[in-house]
Amino acid sequence: MRPKKRTEIGKGEKIKVDLQDLILGLSFIEVNIEFELFLFFLFGWRRKERKGKRDIVAVLGVYFLLLAIGRILLIIYDFHLAYSHLYLIGIAFSLLGMILFIFIAEYIVPFNTHYIFTLLGIGTLISIFFVNIETAKLIMYIMLPIIFIMGFGFLGFLIHRTSGTVRHQFVIILVGQFVYGVGQGFNTDFVQNLFFDAYPLFDIRFVGLSCIVVGLIFIALAFWRLPSFTEIEWHSKMVSLYVITTEHGLCCLHYPFRAQTGSMAPQLISGGVSGILSLVKEMTSSKMHLKVLDHEDVKILFEYGLYTTTVLLAEADLQIYHDKLKTFVEEFESKFKQYLIKWTGSMIEFGPAAEIVVRIFEQKKEIDKSSENKSECSVVS
Repeated sequence: MRPKKRTEIGKGEKIKVDLQDLILGLSFIEVNIEFELFLFFLFGWRRKERKGKRDIVAVLGVYFLLLAIGRILLIIYDFHLAYSHLYLIGIAFSLLGMILFIFIAEYIVPFNTHYIFTLLGIGTLISIFFVNIETAKLIMYIMLPIIFIMGFGFLGFLIHRTSGTVRHQFVIILVGQFVYGVGQGFNTDFVQNLFFDAYPLFDIRFVGLSCIVVGLIFIALAFWRLPSFTEIEWHSKMVSLYVITTEHGLCCLHYPFRAQTGSMAPQLISGGVSGILSLVKEMTSSKMHLKVLDHEDVKILFEYGLYTTTVLLAEADLQIYHDKLKTFVEEFESKFKQYLIKWTGSMIEFGPAAEIVVRIFEQKKEIDKSSENKSECSVVS
C-alpha cells in the first residue's frame, strides 16, 4: 500500500507544479497586457501633445504601467525572493497606480471632492512602510474595494455622459473592470485560505489571475475601439448651434454654448453657410451631404432634416456630436413641423426649442438664463 500512497502524493505534487506554472504564465500575460495598455495610452497622449492639447485620460497609461511594475515585483516575491521589503515595494507601486486612477476620476467627475480621496490614498501609501507585511496586506485589502467602487462610479458617470458607440465601449470597460475586480478578490489571502482548506490541491490564484487577464482584455479592446479619448470631454468643446431653414436659408434658432462666440449676426452666418453648401454641391456634383468642415481649431458639423439644416461649431469632430445632432433634428422637426412648412419669418414659435437643446446637449439650466436671445435669431428684412 505504501507505493500506492507515494504515487498519489506524487500526482498531487505534479498537479501543484503544473498549477504554479500556469499561475506564473498568467501573471506574465497580465503584465504584458498592462504594458501594452501603457504604450497605447502613451502614444495617444504624445499625439495630442503635438497638436498642443493634452488629454488627462491618456495619463491612465501610467496607471497601467505602475500596476505592471507592482505585479512584476510581487511575482519575484512569490516565486523567487520572499523579502518583506520587496513585497512592500510591490504593493506601493500598485497603490501608487490606484492613487493616480483616483486622481483622474476626481479631476474629471464634476463633484467638489477637493481631491480628498487622492490625499487619503497618499496617506495610505506612506503608512504601509511603517507597518509589518500582514498590516500592509490588510491596508491593501481595505483600499481595493474603495478603489473599485470609485472606478465603477467613474465609469458610470462616463456611460451617462456619452452615447452611441462610445457609450457601448465604456459599458464593456465597466464589465472588464468588474471581472478584473473579482479576480483581485480571489487573489487575497483570505479567499485563498478558504479554498485551500476545502481544496488543498487547487490554487484559487489560477481562477483569480484568469479573471484579471480576461478583464484586462475587455478593457484593452474597448479602449482600442474608442474613436477618441476627447469624447468624454465633449461638453466643453461645443461653441454654438444654428438651425437654418432649407427653403429660405435663414436662421430660425441660434443657441450659443459660450458667452462670446463671435460678432457676426446669426442671419449672416446662416446665409454664408447656405452659400457654402450650395457651392460644394455644385463643385462636387455629389448627391451626398457635406457633414464636416475642418478649420484646424474649429470644426463645423452638419446634420440635415426635411426642412432644416442644423450646424454645430465645436473644437473637435466627435461621434457623440453626430449622434446628438441626429436626435435633435428629428425631435426639432417633429415638434415644429407645422411652423417650418408655412414659415412666416417669426421666431417666437421656436422659443421652446431651447429646452430641446438643453436636454439633448445636457446644458445646465442656469446657463440658459444668462441670455434671453439664445433661442432667437434676428430677422433680416
